[in-house]
Amino acid sequence: MQVGRYQILDTIGTGANSRVVRAFDPMIARTVAIKLFPPALAAGDGRDRFIKEARVVGQISHPAIIALHDMGIEESSSTPYLVMEYVEGQPLERLLDKGSIPFPRACAWIADVAVALGVAHRKGIIHGDVKPANILISDEGRIKLTDFGMARLSSRDSKDTPLLGTPGYWCPEQILGKPQDGRSDIFSLGVVLYQMITGHRPFDADSLQGICARIMSSTPLPPSQTNPSLPAGLNALVLSCLEKDPALRRNSAEDLADDLYPFARRKVASQVVAPTSSLRNRAARLLRSA
Repeated sequence: MQVGRYQILDTIGTGANSRVVRAFDPMIARTVAIKLFPPALAAGDGRDRFIKEARVVGQISHPAIIALHDMGIEESSSTPYLVMEYVEGQPLERLLDKGSIPFPRACAWIADVAVALGVAHRKGIIHGDVKPANILISDEGRIKLTDFGMARLSSRDSKDTPLLGTPGYWCPEQILGKPQDGRSDIFSLGVVLYQMITGHRPFDADSLQGICARIMSSTPLPPSQTNPSLPAGLNALVLSCLEKDPALRRNSAEDLADDLYPFARRKVASQVVAPTSSLRNRAARLLRSA
């Protein structure tokens, strides 16, 4: 199968409204990732949404954000598509399936995501769907933030915008239909960080209504109650991202990154085991015979 000049190799993943494939660009001789949309998005409001996503992603340039190379609509099938850089790696979601992540690495990755979000926020762009599935970890251990499909300009009143994204990572103002800004992404990023260092999300429930109720009214347990290896200060930092009132969260994604990087440079304290009496006696005999 071919889309435009691009030769499709295989499918990388599928979502509710799109499919991502790995493809080859024969003109430049490089592998790319292509996001394919349903033909319905080639006309009317769908076409406007598609063009909006392309323009949003095209405005942002940062090493930690997936780069947009090209866009188009395949004439034979009326399939809209975005051509992006291809990254060898896996989504953070897959790593979290194996459990929690050591806090220095988690803090480093989330700080890098925060820096990337800061670039978007300065352009008035909110990601709107920050979650582990949209954070790629390259084979070299670098992060790439992807899928600005839920992005909206922060100057737009979100009351006119349908409730989109993934419920477990929604912020309170998103649920209430209130205007959002960069601090809304910080809330979602706090949910991701909490999940990375504890192994579970702070607002889990068995139903959509239950998740929304917990986001709106419950205060998560400090992460250190699940993971005692966490250093002092990280509890407060994570919980500050999850404040119900945006005014109580970090003022900017860059501020959050500045607070996280010092934790990324720490080492997990190793457990020191006191020697038993038999080991102490053996060591003493060895010293006497030396």
